[in-house]
This record gives sequence, structure tokens and C-alpha cells, in this order.
Amino acid sequence: MRRYNLSTMLFVWLLLSVMTPTVILSGLYLSSFKQAFLQQEQVHLSQFADNKVKQIEDYISERIADVFSLSQSAETVEAFSKLSPLYRHGGEHTQDYLKRLVELKKVYQHYQDDGYLDLLLISPSGDLLFSLAMNSHLQAKGIAESERGKGLNFVVKRAKYFLESSSSSFEYYPPIGQAVAFIGSPVLVQGRLIGIVVLQVDSQIIQKVTLEVGGSRSSREVVVAARQGDYFSYQVELKYDADAIVGEPQPISALSESLSNAVSGRRHIGVDIDYRGVEVLAASRYIPSVQWGLVFKEDMSEVVQVYDQIFQLGLLTLFVVLIGVLLVSGLLGSMLAKPFESMTQMTRSIASGKTDTRIEPEGFRESYELALCFNQMSHALSLARETLEQQVEARTLELTDEIDLRQNKEAALAESYKKLNLSMKNLQAMQSQLIESEKMAALGGLVAGFAHELNTPIGVAITASSLLLRELTILEQSYSSDELTEAVFKQYLDDIKAACTLLEKNLKRSASLVRDFKLVAVEQTNLHKEKFVLHELIESLLTSLSPETKKYPVEISNRVREDIVVNSYPGDFYQVFTNLILNSLIHGFTGHQAGGLIIDASIVEELLIITVSDNGKGIPEKNCSSIFEPFFTTKRGNGGSGLGLSIVYNIVKQKLHGDIEVKSILGQGTEFIITCPVEG
Repeated sequence: MRRYNLSTMLFVWLLLSVMTPTVILSGLYLSSFKQAFLQQEQVHLSQFADNKVKQIEDYISERIADVFSLSQSAETVEAFSKLSPLYRHGGEHTQDYLKRLVELKKVYQHYQDDGYLDLLLISPSGDLLFSLAMNSHLQAKGIAESERGKGLNFVVKRAKYFLESSSSSFEYYPPIGQAVAFIGSPVLVQGRLIGIVVLQVDSQIIQKVTLEVGGSRSSREVVVAARQGDYFSYQVELKYDADAIVGEPQPISALSESLSNAVSGRRHIGVDIDYRGVEVLAASRYIPSVQWGLVFKEDMSEVVQVYDQIFQLGLLTLFVVLIGVLLVSGLLGSMLAKPFESMTQMTRSIASGKTDTRIEPEGFRESYELALCFNQMSHALSLARETLEQQVEARTLELTDEIDLRQNKEAALAESYKKLNLSMKNLQAMQSQLIESEKMAALGGLVAGFAHELNTPIGVAITASSLLLRELTILEQSYSSDELTEAVFKQYLDDIKAACTLLEKNLKRSASLVRDFKLVAVEQTNLHKEKFVLHELIESLLTSLSPETKKYPVEISNRVREDIVVNSYPGDFYQVFTNLILNSLIHGFTGHQAGGLIIDASIVEELLIITVSDNGKGIPEKNCSSIFEPFFTTKRGNGGSGLGLSIVYNIVKQKLHGDIEVKSILGQGTEFIITCPVEG
């Protein structure tokens, strides 16, 4: 591991104790200063933006007041009353009409002198009756149709249908090559609309208002825009984009976030990227009277310029302090390190084995006392070394004995582990043998029951065949001795027919038993998956188990629907149902009155749910958690092995990939529920 000299450590210590707090405090101060500065700048910017909105609102309000006063004037009412009868739509106008236009132009000329581009008188039907600038860009015919959908049409509709004064947004107007807006008001006489008066203004006054940004920030700019559906247009000229045309529609996707907030009516201030792609501090405001959005912005680089200057001054100061700390730490380190170098030499000598080494005390008081302590330590080390060598020798002998003892114990433990592992393997093999024995015992009982059941129809068939042979012998003797009459012959025929019927019935019964037993035996040894009808499988199993089930006063009911088809291992289902049925009969109905056992099944979401329930004795609650464990039985010594339900559990879990649970109430019965995939 690398070690540093005293000068370096002093430098680091001074750096951490002096520079670190200085840097942290300076950073916190600069951070808080920057936040406070930005908050103050946001307040100023918001105030400027509010002032601009008020100036524009005042200007628009003054223009609306002008047009409203004009609509209420007697000259305007008289102009409409005289022009409307003289106007000819689509035809040549009379000399009286043209003369009246000249007179009105003189009356309204002062509006052009006041800065308005044009003054329009429009009839309620949309016809242009008079234009103050009619000899330039506007013509008397078809003005309403040519301007439909633009600013003029907007204010005409507001005046015509809502009888209110309004103003439009600035739109680029090609005939005069600049952006214009229209301010209109209805002319009413006794509540009846006789016409609409409209003043046309350009964007120069709005432009003049937006150019007065105040303050010392050269990058300050006011951007005003209006939204029309999926488009927007700038309402004033852009300071840094000379190609942008006021009133020209542009896609709404080109809006910056701050301008989008403004035209959407959201008041906001924050950092944004403007139309130049430059980071700016922008205040968004909405002008409700004209439905415009206004953004007052300034470049962030200019906003944080003061902060950057303070930050650079701080870095310079930090560098000067760092150089001073380096010089001071170097001088102090050289003064303090000299006595320690002598002590280092002594320590190395002691480390090499020379414990009787001494050092001459020198230097300041602390180093002098430290040298004396070193000499005392050297003498003590010499004595301790001798004592330690003796103790190490004794301890080494003790550890050798402990290691031998531990090795002997580990060998004995390994031998015990081997024996335990062998016993575990023997126990598992014995468990497998007992399970197979249980399966063979169940099969043996099935065979014995089958043999007993088969004995009855075969015995009856033998008796019927003996009777048939005897009747045929008597018939032959009667025929040979000429003693055979027609009545006797008919009697013998009836007896023979009855014997044949009895023989056929019992032989069919024997064949049916053999077929069912063969099906059960084959399915129990079938290790392959196949499709089978669950109802038919249970029916054949109940037939094969009938010698055992007849011993108990139990009615077994197969309620499984005949349309349930399972693709799985039929042999495993035979084994599961056999063990569950016999377990229910043996443990639930031994010494019990008559009862019932119901087998039912259903399919829910590709899962087969099987229930085997009875109304027998039931299972005590304390035994319900143990009945699936191997060798657990309540009939130990009475023929119970404790493997029946364990085999069922293993088949359901491992082979059918399902689950099994038991529900029981003592004295009321038991229900086993099996859930497994239909496609096993």
C-alpha cells in the first residue's frame, strides 16, 4: 500500500479542513444566488409580459371603441340609409350612388389620417357599399365572397349574428403586401341591423408596442401569435427571423412550448427553446380580447451572464487559496518530518531484530519525549520477545494435539454419514417395495373378486348345459321306444329352450365380466397418454369393483357427464379412483348404516375438477393434514398399510400434474377434490 509523506498529508488535511468547507459554502451560495436571481428575473419578465398584454389590450379596446362610436354616429346611419337603396348588386351603379361615394370619402377621410388603412360599410347581406380606399386594393363588387373565411368575414359574422363589436387576428394580405386586421361593429336603428361598419388596421402599431421591451437585455423580444385550427400565424415581425411573414399560416407543430401555452390560454414562465433553437427564459400570456398568445422572452445566456462572471471570480479565488495551502503545507511538512526520519531508521532496525537499538532525543518537545518513549519501548520489546518465543513454542505443541483430535473426530463423523446415507437408501428402497406391494395387493383383491363374481354365471351355465343334455337324452329314449307323443315333445322343447336361454344369459354375463376386467387390467398397465371418456372409464371400474362394493351398504353414483373427454393416462385414473373408492368404503362405512358415494366432474378453463364425496363417518380434523403421508393409517393391525392415499397423492402431483385436497366434517362425510389439466 502506498504511503504519503508528511507534507502531502498536511496538504490534504488543510485542503479538507479549509478548502472543502469553502467550496461547499461557495457552491451553496452560488446555487442559492442563481435560484434567487432566476426567480427575480422571472418576476421582472412576468411584469414586462403583463404590461405588454395590457398595452395591446388597451390598443385593441381603443380601436373597438372607435368603431363602436362610428357605428353609433348619425353620419354612419345616414350613409347606410342613402347608399342601400342606390346600390346595384352585380350591375352598373348610378351617378347618384357614385356621387354619394365621393361625398362619404370626404366625410371619413380623417380616419386614414388617423392611421387606419380603410373604412368599410357593408350591408346586412354582405355587399360592400363603401370603401374609403376603394380606388386601390378593394373593389366594390364581391368583397364579402373574396374575403370569406378570413378576418373580415369573422368580424362581419360577429356583428351580423351576435350584434357585437369584435376584432380579427392579423393576416397577411397580398394586395397591400402586409398583415392587416379588421375591427367591426353592427349599425342598429331601433334594434334592427341596417349594416356593418369595419375599420382596417395594419400591424405597425402593435409592432411598435412589442419593440419597446425595456431593460438592458439586448436579446429581449416579444412574440405574438394567433391560432386558427391546425395552423398559427405570427401577429408581429420576428426580431431574429426577417423571412417570417406576419399573418402567414404555419403548421401548429412549429410552435415552441411557451408559445403553445400562450395561444392555448395557459399562463406560464420557464425555460424553453425558441424558434431559433436557442434556450430562453420565456413568460407566456394570453390576450383574451383578440385570442392571441404573447411570449416575452430573453436568452438564458444573457440572463446567467452575471452568475457566470461571479462563478469565474470564485474559481480564480479558489485557485489562489489552493496555491497558498500547497506552500504552507510544504514548509510545515519539512519542519515536522526531520525528527520522524530518525525514528523511522530506529524502527527499521528494531524490525530487523535489533531490539536494543537506541535513538538520540532531539527537536521540539513532543519529538524529544517521543524519542525517550522509543528507547523505553525498544528495551521492553527485547524482554517481550524472549517471553513470546517461549509462549509460542508451548502454544504450538497444544495446537498440534488439538489438530490430531479434530482429524480423528472428522473421520468418525464421515463414517457415521456414510452409514446414515446407506440407511436412507435402504429406507427409500423399502418404501418403493411397499408401494408396489400395495399395488399388487389391490390387483390381487381385484382378481379374487373377479373370480368370485365369474364363478356364479359359469356355475349356472354348467348346470343349464347338464339339464339340456339330460332332457335331450330322455327325448331320444322316448323317441326310440315310440313313447313320444306330441304333448311330451312340446314339453321337452320348452324345457330345452328354457335351458338354452339360461345358458346364453349366463355366458353373456361371463363374457361381459371378462371384457371389463380385461379393460381394467390393460388400462392399469398402460403407460401411454390417450383420449378416453371419463364416464365410461368409471363405469367399467365400478363393474370390476362390484365384488368389493357389494360388501358395503353404499350406493355409488356416477354423475360424470358423458361428454367429458380427457387426454391423459387412463391407468393412473383407474388407480386413483380405485384407491379413493375403497378408502371411502373401508374407512367411512365399516360398521356404518347405509350411505352414498358420489363421483362427479366438470371442466373449468381447461382444468378438470373431480370430486369424490360420501356421507360416511368423516375424518377427524387433526388427521386431515396427515392422510396423504406414507404409512399413515387409522387401521394399523386391521389390514391398513397407510399407502393408499399416498399413492393417490403421488399420481395426482407427479403424473397428472394436478393437485388434491380433502374436506371433511366428522360424522357428516368426506370430500376429495382433484384438479388437473384436461390435456394431461
